[in-house]
Parts: sequence; C-alpha cells; structure tokens
Amino acid sequence: MKIGTLNIDWFLKSEITKKLIIKKIINQDFDFLIVTENIEEFEFSKNYFVYHSDKIPLDGIYEYLDYAYYLKGNQAIRTSIYSKYPSVIKNHVEDSFTSVCHTFFVDDKPITIYGTIVGTWGILHQKTIAKKELINFIKDSEKFYTFENIIIAGDFNTSFLPFENREMTQINSREVLKLQSDRINCTLATATIPQNIDAIFVSNNLKFNDAKVFMTEEELKDKYHKGISIEIY
Repeated sequence: MKIGTLNIDWFLKSEITKKLIIKKIINQDFDFLIVTENIEEFEFSKNYFVYHSDKIPLDGIYEYLDYAYYLKGNQAIRTSIYSKYPSVIKNHVEDSFTSVCHTFFVDDKPITIYGTIVGTWGILHQKTIAKKELINFIKDSEKFYTFENIIIAGDFNTSFLPFENREMTQINSREVLKLQSDRINCTLATATIPQNIDAIFVSNNLKFNDAKVFMTEEELKDKYHKGISIEIY
C-alpha cells in the first residue's frame, strides 16, 4: 500500500510544471494521496475517490486572505484525500476547513487517513492561525487511540531535523509534534528527509519502508515543499 503527500501551492504553476506534477503522481500509482493547498478543480485521474476538507469561503476575507481574488475564481480546498478505496466512515475533525479524516477498508483491514495543514500561513501568523491549527491537530489526534491503524499526512511547515532552520519556532512545532507523535503511538516516517516540511506519521501497528521523495523542490518550483511517499506492507 503506497501513501503520498504533496503540497501543490494552489496549483499556481506554469503549464509545464502542472503537467509534470500530474505525470509524477500518475506514475507513482498511489493507493492514497493527500494533497494540501489544493483547488477543487485539480484532478489527475478519474480512477480515484476524492474526499475534500470543506470549501474555503469565497465571499470575502477568510483568515487574512481573499481566496477568490488570489486564486482567480478557483475553489480553495486546503486538504484532500485521493483514494483507490471508498470511504466507509467520515470522521469528525476540529476544523473541517483545514483537515479531513476518513476510514477505509484495505484487504479487510481498517485504515484511517487524516490529512491536515499546521501553519497555513507559515511563519506569518504563527501565534494566531498556526497555533490554532496545532491545537486542533492535538485535539484530533487524541481521538486516534480509537483507531486500529492511523496514517497522518500533510503540510506541517516543520523540518524534524534539529539542525535545520525550518520550524515554526513561536509555537515550538518540532518538539510539540514529536511529543504528540509519541503520545499517540505513531512513528514519524519522513523525519530524516532533509529540507522537508511535509510529513507522514504512521501508526506503530503498521510496518513501512523508508520514506522517499517522488518530486523534488526543483521539479515543483517550490523552495519549501517536496512530494514524499512511503510504502506500508
């Protein structure tokens, strides 16, 4: 079972980069792909079920940004799960505009996928928006004890390598996320990927191979994000 996560930065890319992103995703043949900073119009294959977080309001300013103007009328979707499997349960999340969580059955095994963003405005609003999103993540993850197999993925705006200066220091995101990962019996599968602020956490009930980069910063034309993946067996 292959899981990936990718921030597409609202798909504000050149046509060449857009085509490359879609080609790279298709070639990976993911079972589950969590896409952050997405738009509703983004589609790479008709063979996937799609589960979005709630649509960002487009009738004015939402959390410091006029998304309708910024995205030229495209519908902002902060987090999406693309799945080869239909959802059997939609799970409650604290902030349905930022997070999405569904349970699936894969080979008769329940798998719960939680996608989110912590720091939708990166370093700009750490004490307000990012702090709220971190607290919501903690509240959501406290409920994960009830799930047998949980996978968490998305954009956490935090490198987990202590010598890298990629962290939301005002909310101590690196330490807090590590502690919460341990608390909910998960392993941060992508912790050793350098210059990376996206993450995949995996329940300790599941075994996985080393995390890989399937799309580099240079290919994405994004100095902050990579496409990352793991395989669970």
